[in-house]
Amino acid sequence: MLNRRRFLQSSLAFTMTGSIAASLQQEALADRSADERILPYDNTNPVVYDNDWTNDYVDWYLMALASAGDINYAGISTSSSIPPYNRHMTAEHLAKSVERRRRIVRLGRESGFRSIPDPVAGTKGHLRKPGSGKIVDTRPLDSPGSRQIITQAHKATSEKPLVVCVGGPLTVVADAYLLDNSIAGRLIVSFLDNNNAGMYGFNGWSDGWAAYIVLKKLRLVQFTVQSKSSAQIPKKRLFELPDSPARNFMVASTPDVAAPEGDADGPPAISLMRPDYIKKIQRVSFRSWKKRNGHEMPMFKNDPDGRAIVVTAVDRNIATKEWFRAMKNPKAWHAGRRKDTEEDTGR
Repeated sequence: MLNRRRFLQSSLAFTMTGSIAASLQQEALADRSADERILPYDNTNPVVYDNDWTNDYVDWYLMALASAGDINYAGISTSSSIPPYNRHMTAEHLAKSVERRRRIVRLGRESGFRSIPDPVAGTKGHLRKPGSGKIVDTRPLDSPGSRQIITQAHKATSEKPLVVCVGGPLTVVADAYLLDNSIAGRLIVSFLDNNNAGMYGFNGWSDGWAAYIVLKKLRLVQFTVQSKSSAQIPKKRLFELPDSPARNFMVASTPDVAAPEGDADGPPAISLMRPDYIKKIQRVSFRSWKKRNGHEMPMFKNDPDGRAIVVTAVDRNIATKEWFRAMKNPKAWHAGRRKDTEEDTGR
């Protein structure tokens, strides 16, 4: 299967060699003080998870948390844009990711994980900016993943909203909002993209209009590859985990190139358990559009009253310790069937 983050490598190089104006933009996003670092959610909020590819470790981390009773895991989906808009994820690759995520959940259950929701298919494709340029005129895609978010958001409250952890494009969340605007006050989006200055990394690029809708209409927390946010998970340390189909699958997998020895899309999930992982934040809102490879993506402006938060600095060591704490927690590994075949481990 192709690795979507091959795009990310060139994107990071672009960031490093960008214009002086972009550098000044980064400096303008000054960081908030310590008393403002607390995020608007924690592990007592219900959680839905959506991602595109399955080559990260976050799936397993969230299952371990749920199995140990650390989170209320309410839903799982797989979503992505496809060609011609996104040449990095074909329709066939997306279908394989949907099936592979189902297998991940099955292997997790066979390894002893409990309280795991059944995965569903999310959105296939991207949201198209209407000719009017107005969000209200956007045609939704509709999907089981979108409906799942709506259902779980209505079970949540404004005081204890649903947290949707997203490691891919924001299509499914924006789509849920388009289908039912009333969920906006019962929902927080915790998202991973490349850069602190805007939503112009791979995930923002994969659906720029969806990113704009979420930025404008929903509460957003964005983590970034730029802030070196992922837990460090070298393959040799995976052997510290119980011998199980889950461990075998992780050992055999090929990690995201954004974090070849880490959990690239894991930061939103880590933040559920460890608020001290967050060191600096900045409140932002929409500034302008950035165009790249035929896509428009939102850029940020410094806004003390902005609803969106960018996490600009974290303690990666805390992320690493938390990932292994959860994955080695005996409470997560209930007695389960130990089935270890080449098909199940992905070898």
